[in-house]
Amino acid sequence: MAPSMKEIIKKISELPTPDFILKRIMDIASNPSSNTKELEGAVLQSPPLVAKILKLSNSAYYALPRKITKVSQAINILGFKTVRNLALGIFVADSFFRREFDFLDSKKFWQHSIAVAIASEQLAQIINYPDKEEIFLSGMLHDLGKMVMGIITPETVEMILNVAEYKKVSFSKAEDMLNVMTHQTLGKILFENWNLAENVIYTAEFHDTPEKLQIDSFSMNVYIVHLANMAINSIYYGYSGCYDIPVPSDVVWNKFDMTSKKFLNYLNNLEKKLSESNDFINLDAFIEGSEEDSEEENKDG
Repeated sequence: MAPSMKEIIKKISELPTPDFILKRIMDIASNPSSNTKELEGAVLQSPPLVAKILKLSNSAYYALPRKITKVSQAINILGFKTVRNLALGIFVADSFFRREFDFLDSKKFWQHSIAVAIASEQLAQIINYPDKEEIFLSGMLHDLGKMVMGIITPETVEMILNVAEYKKVSFSKAEDMLNVMTHQTLGKILFENWNLAENVIYTAEFHDTPEKLQIDSFSMNVYIVHLANMAINSIYYGYSGCYDIPVPSDVVWNKFDMTSKKFLNYLNNLEKKLSESNDFINLDAFIEGSEEDSEEENKDG
């Protein structure tokens, strides 16, 4: 017997949710009138988070000219929203992707998710979309509904993955064939529970079906993540439970005036960027902060 909508919503509400420190970081980062001191104060409440944020700030991904040793430097150089993204990313990686499943590889799923975040940010740069940090966040969280499904109805995910691999289709196509509640819906419910921004909620809900999105103000967000997701699925075949040849939605392709040449160029640059982003793509490297950074910060603080 498949669980009812009510049971599913109850199970989702019992999943890990951002604690007060993370909520505070998210509130400060999204408030245009807040200052560095406030955000620094919130991050410093959690020494383990300090160590992890400092380590990731010094990742080759950001290619900064000098080492960041203080939270205030990370905020000033990388920006409020990037620090928020790292904090939320650490929480999600730790709470959802550390779990072991018999039928899906959490580390590969993480690799897919963070790679889509990176690919989304790269694409935003190419098309001159200004809000790169929001795009990164939406990309990183777009598929969290699959992990939610793995936790609350593992047998459903197992079926979907079997069908996807056997029929050589995408995860969402297999969901349709089996007529189950989709990972897009589960992601949407989860992020509504967390009070995340609408752009994140809509991207979770429509990244595989961008042509169904009726709201213009979020279309760019959804479209960028959709195309980035296609790109990553062609690089990491099968990692997200998609076994088809990824074909982007016409709506998205035309919106970006994309050509095969432009897209191949984007893919080549993306592979290079991914090869420099191992601290992000490797789940263990992403989650673990280095101890001396935390001690240094406490000493300086």
